Amino acid sequence: MRLRFQLLYLLILFITIFSVPTTSEASIDSNRYIALHDRMLSFEKNEVRLVNGRMVVPFEKMARYLYADIVKTEDYITITKNNTSITYNLLTNETTVNQTLIIDRAIQLIDDVPYISIRFLGESTGFHVDYLSTILTARLTSDKYPHIGNSEFMVKVKTAKQSIPTPKPIPSSPSGKPIVYLTFDDGPNRYTSDHLRILKEYKVKGTFFFVGNQISSYKSVTQQAFTEGHYLGLHSMTHDRKKVYGTPQTFIEEMNNVNGLIKDLTGHTSSLVRAPYGSTPYVTPSMLELLKNQRYKLWDWDVDTLDWQIKEANYQQILTNVKSGVEKARLAKDQHIVVLLHDRVQTTKALPSIISWLQKQGYSIQPYDPKLHVSQNFRHDKNL
Repeated sequence: MRLRFQLLYLLILFITIFSVPTTSEASIDSNRYIALHDRMLSFEKNEVRLVNGRMVVPFEKMARYLYADIVKTEDYITITKNNTSITYNLLTNETTVNQTLIIDRAIQLIDDVPYISIRFLGESTGFHVDYLSTILTARLTSDKYPHIGNSEFMVKVKTAKQSIPTPKPIPSSPSGKPIVYLTFDDGPNRYTSDHLRILKEYKVKGTFFFVGNQISSYKSVTQQAFTEGHYLGLHSMTHDRKKVYGTPQTFIEEMNNVNGLIKDLTGHTSSLVRAPYGSTPYVTPSMLELLKNQRYKLWDWDVDTLDWQIKEANYQQILTNVKSGVEKARLAKDQHIVVLLHDRVQTTKALPSIISWLQKQGYSIQPYDPKLHVSQNFRHDKNL
């Protein structure tokens, strides 16, 4: 009898040991979510999983959300964030942090994709990780970036879920041709008034990216641009490369300050930023994160007319550049073409012929519409 019980015990032990589910079997669709500071991150169905009670996410995808540096080869993946490097060896399935081997299986393959524990990743790279059970969300926050408290964040998420807006259609052109956005940088100045007059004459609207330090000298022009239906975007306070990009905080302050000036004059709060000299390479991952946290959108351009470097006598070259740039974008199947212009005298001379050509070709000229945002940035970041 005793021998029979011993054999039964060994049989049960054998089944227990050798019937442990594989990683894929142990992982389930957790119906859980990940948040970074004040925003929910976008994951496909079944990407956020539970494995042995731990919430895990795709290693590389989450690293991109953190704006970590990524090095990937056939043998390993290394991400670096806040002076911490995490490496997953695809051959040995070993994980190292700053070249120190981690015994715990913090990273493991699921359906041939490396998954990492969200708590391990966050805490290793300097983030606070809180699990908000009422909204089934793991939230990563850092003291380096402003963010609301957990209680306020949970209310925000619950409210958003209860009032999900009907998706708005992306604007389209009646002619079937792409929409063209004429954008003007570096105003307001004496040429801005001329551009407003020309746009009114041709019955089209533009998008103006204003510099804060110039607004006080052109208050009436700023108000005129707004009342006539043009969109006013943010082009920093100073347009000084060293000042604007000195630190992430100075960058966001430059945008917030010019936004405040525009609001004081028009009652309008802008949500659109154009980084001086373009977002690449000057806007850092930390600056991008601040833009997202404060719900700004970032616009670069498709067509650089190079008007700023063309002499007044050669202004017709600007039209040539617009024609070639717009047609190239159209042939590339771009349905929303953003044209970069500046408030300069040579641009003023070229503007009537630019608008006339676009209209004759059947292009629809429209201003930026924050309710129908079209993503256009050199980073190809759909969240901006």
